[in-house]
Amino acid sequence: MTDGRDGLRDSRPIYLYCLIRSEEERPFSAKPLKTRGIGENGSAVHTVRFEDLAFVVSDCDDVKYDATRENTVCHQKVIEEVMDRGFNLLPVRFGTIATASRVSTTEERIRKVLKRRFGEFQGLLRDMEDKVEVGLKVFWKKARLFDDIVSEYRQLRMLRDRIASRPSSGLAWRDERIQLGTMVNNAVEDKREREAPLLIRPLHPIAYDYKTNKIMTDTMVLNGAFLIYKERLGEFDAAVNDLDERYGDRMKFNYVGCLPPFNFIEIVIRWDEEEESAPPGGSSATWLNKKSDRLQSSSSSFASTAGERA
Repeated sequence: MTDGRDGLRDSRPIYLYCLIRSEEERPFSAKPLKTRGIGENGSAVHTVRFEDLAFVVSDCDDVKYDATRENTVCHQKVIEEVMDRGFNLLPVRFGTIATASRVSTTEERIRKVLKRRFGEFQGLLRDMEDKVEVGLKVFWKKARLFDDIVSEYRQLRMLRDRIASRPSSGLAWRDERIQLGTMVNNAVEDKREREAPLLIRPLHPIAYDYKTNKIMTDTMVLNGAFLIYKERLGEFDAAVNDLDERYGDRMKFNYVGCLPPFNFIEIVIRWDEEEESAPPGGSSATWLNKKSDRLQSSSSSFASTAGERA
């Protein structure tokens, strides 16, 4: 086995985190990762290799891991620490576990995937070369948001004033309160549709790719992820700072990077298909945006993408 494990453990389930390219037989043996693997026991992270490709893995329990905060954070922290070691990588879908089959040990099944999809994985690693992901979440300042909406929407302002002038009871007052809430929600959505593109416009020419994720709160304007060439990070930072200076009196900017490309690529392994003897067909990796038409589009949410078990 790759890191010196004996044959008695060949059938132990193995959890997969990401794919790297490495010439070293055991890249983490001299300096193990600080982050332990998923599960209660937290096994040491190691690799399973074929030629210069390796999956970063850990031994795990024979269970399906739910997408809890603890589990997803562990999955991400392992990948982030691998990236911090200087590796170009491809994340594997959360919850992907390999087990032994009737004819193959667990590690043999993993190596078969590496061998069968060797060319595909090499091409995807080249696609991600010298790129990192950065995240940008932008929120309206709550007090300023309502003031702006009242100022911009005359009918909303008139209804608010009418409600304020009446006794706070009765069916008519309640109905008008409901109507006001609906008008506020519609105004916020309209404002978001107008202002989010203003934030993206100066950023996307710098980015290699970008995507917008689900809006999480009423005050969120933008939940964006950007794939950036490392050499253009300074340029991108400056563009974000310019936006902060322009809109900072009414918006709050949360800017995070550098990250693995979680929002742009993930490896999906369907173990039953990998066992087939037919030559490789279409890609089972997932490009999470539309920069490459080779790969199928998909959602990147850990909570909505259950991993595949052998």
